[in-house]
Amino acid sequence: MSAASRTAAQLRAEFDRSFAEAAHGETEARDDFLAIRLGGEAHAVRLAEVAHLLPLTALTRLPSPLSVLLGVIGFRGAIVPVYDMRALLGHAASEPPHWLAVAQAEPVAFAFDAFDGHRRRPRSASVPRAHGEPAQQHVREVLCDGEQVWPIVSMASVLDTVKAMVQPSPEGSM
Repeated sequence: MSAASRTAAQLRAEFDRSFAEAAHGETEARDDFLAIRLGGEAHAVRLAEVAHLLPLTALTRLPSPLSVLLGVIGFRGAIVPVYDMRALLGHAASEPPHWLAVAQAEPVAFAFDAFDGHRRRPRSASVPRAHGEPAQQHVREVLCDGEQVWPIVSMASVLDTVKAMVQPSPEGSM
């Protein structure tokens, strides 16, 4: 075998080993998040709680006593209600939302301002919200990444609030 062949074989073996070592060296579980903006503030949503991410292109408005109900969209043969996630979390809206996250648990969509990308972080990067932080009903933990901290919005909590809002009142039933 020539020197060039031995060098090529050695480089090939080192290249293959580098991939094998990276796979074995990564032992901590990781979680996936969508980085979003609500009222201009950075937030995160667990990807596992989101069935679909869509740009908000067509919305049919409906008359409703619920100010957080923006309207409905047609999606995959179903009529899906769209709620304003910004309002549900107490953020002011200066312009119409541009994105939708359809909940994994139910065909309900939540509108937000901007999609900043996907984040995959070690599970240890998400921690319970500190007691001194301002309380937000739907934020129970934060995602810490160096200098950046994202409040993690619980889609399940937001969905529970919406369900409670749309339940018929007991005095209206017989």
